[in-house]
Amino acid sequence: MERKKTRTAVIVLLCISMGIFVASCDDMFKYEPVTVAPPSIPGAKYVGAETCATCHDTETKYFNLSEHASVAVNITAEDANAGQAEACETCHGPGSLHVEGMGDKSKIIKGKPEMCFACHLNVKGEFMLQHHHPVPEGKMFCTECHDMHGSDVRATGGAMLLGKDERCFKCHKEMRGPFVFEHEALREGCTACHTPHGSINAKLLIAGPSVTCVRCHIESKQGTVHHSGRNDCIDCHAKIHGSNNAASSLRY
Repeated sequence: MERKKTRTAVIVLLCISMGIFVASCDDMFKYEPVTVAPPSIPGAKYVGAETCATCHDTETKYFNLSEHASVAVNITAEDANAGQAEACETCHGPGSLHVEGMGDKSKIIKGKPEMCFACHLNVKGEFMLQHHHPVPEGKMFCTECHDMHGSDVRATGGAMLLGKDERCFKCHKEMRGPFVFEHEALREGCTACHTPHGSINAKLLIAGPSVTCVRCHIESKQGTVHHSGRNDCIDCHAKIHGSNNAASSLRY
């Protein structure tokens, strides 16, 4: 009987301890919501997407099919422009001065990565990694790869996979081919091996050089380090995108 009481007391203490632990973890990992604030323009007021459409009819046509078109941000009463920023003005800021200036581009926000980073915080973090496309350095902008207004969007679906790769080939022309002997991974698109924004791995690889290869080439996993002490697959298989003279290994 004494042993049974002792066992019960231990179980009760364990339950209490577990409850305290869970409660402390809940406090430890409690995050404040991120506040998204559209860019502000001194003296400007919100005019609404319908006003933008009177001049920018082509952009509006495709923009309305994109996810960006449904974005709306409530502006606090403390702001001089209290109200709701919708669609165009969530990125470009309030447009009244732009309209009054007959399309004066200096009166609207455009061409800054911060416009995108205000919402896409995960992408901003990826660009902070050691290997990344030079967007933070101002040598590229998001629109070189992405169409913010959604011209790639179709009513029947999203952007075509080929269209996505075409963005890469604009700069990386030598990777495009066609090759006599192609690397089948290219059929899945560039992102099968590369991450487009930033990576801890050189060449924006999703993993280390050999690790990236053995994700598909399972049969080579046991022999990753071979061939006279060479360490990486690309030490021998240099033509990893495609080759015109090496059918079996894309090696030269």
